[in-house]
Amino acid sequence: MHVINHAFFKALLFLGAGAVIHSFSDQQDVRRLGGLIISYHSLYSNVSRNLIFISYSMVTGFYSKDLIIELAYGQYSFSGTYAYILGSLTAGFTAFYSFRT
Repeated sequence: MHVINHAFFKALLFLGAGAVIHSFSDQQDVRRLGGLIISYHSLYSNVSRNLIFISYSMVTGFYSKDLIIELAYGQYSFSGTYAYILGSLTAGFTAFYSFRT
């Protein structure tokens, strides 16, 4: 479930960016996009919020990642703790690169 959710959210991000770039005749300089950059940032921030560790509207991207981290935490073993720490760090890095603009 998580892999499918992740694939759809990432595809939405890349297709949205590609649509904006294509509509401006392959212009990739953000400063030259004009007013459309506001709608692009709106799309990107909504998808990013769903992709990272923030839940606000019952989306599956949050719950699939949350379930993996919760199940790792509930193992009470070294490998479970290691998976929990690694999953939490990965979620933190995902949040960082999604909102670093």
